[in-house]
Amino acid sequence: MSSKISVFHVSLVTLYLYGIYYDTYNKPPPGSRAELHRNSIGGRYKYLTHLDLLLQCGFFGLCVLNDFVGSESPIYARRSLLQRLRDWLFTSLVLPMGVFVSCIFWALYAVDRELIFPASLDSWFPGWLNHIMHTLPAIGAIAELYSVCHCFQKGIKMYYPILVAYFLYLSWICYIAYAAGFWVYPVFEVLDMKGRTIFLAALLLPNLFFVHLGPRLHNMIWGSSTKMQGKRKGKKE
Repeated sequence: MSSKISVFHVSLVTLYLYGIYYDTYNKPPPGSRAELHRNSIGGRYKYLTHLDLLLQCGFFGLCVLNDFVGSESPIYARRSLLQRLRDWLFTSLVLPMGVFVSCIFWALYAVDRELIFPASLDSWFPGWLNHIMHTLPAIGAIAELYSVCHCFQKGIKMYYPILVAYFLYLSWICYIAYAAGFWVYPVFEVLDMKGRTIFLAALLLPNLFFVHLGPRLHNMIWGSSTKMQGKRKGKKE
């Protein structure tokens, strides 16, 4: 693996780790709505942004590990377990979820920031941390797509991980709304039941689209003769 790629991976892990560390110890004002929500059921783990931050950090940590003790082979039989896990995680969750989190956050922010990131947070939540959590996931995932050749799954099975992740998180925030009496994101509070149902169902479409788009972009960058050909060659050896 190129030393430049390794530096890129280490840099992203460092940024994500510092973002997680700062977010953990950065406390909202006492008695504020933000403090009430953070200290309630689920803590930070009820926010998709925080879960995605952990996913991105863990993935790029895996990339660093693979850079030093894994492999970078186009032949399936010669690919290490680390490389196979890296490629599966990137293509099935890291890329689509990273792009989705950034796109949906900034789209809602552009429409009405009070729906997703109220102005009251500006007094204690720094802008650079906002970008680490809501901008860097898309930039980092797209940069990884352009920098490293990955093996994408084929067929309907490549949609399974994002579908499972989507319905698990949907169940999680619905349970929180039932058990704690509030919705994780303000946008759900201004919608009625029908509106929430339509909005949540609509959010599945961009997730599936980004999974579908990933291998197309990959083939545009690296060519249609990807590692899947290496998989067939590896089986013949």
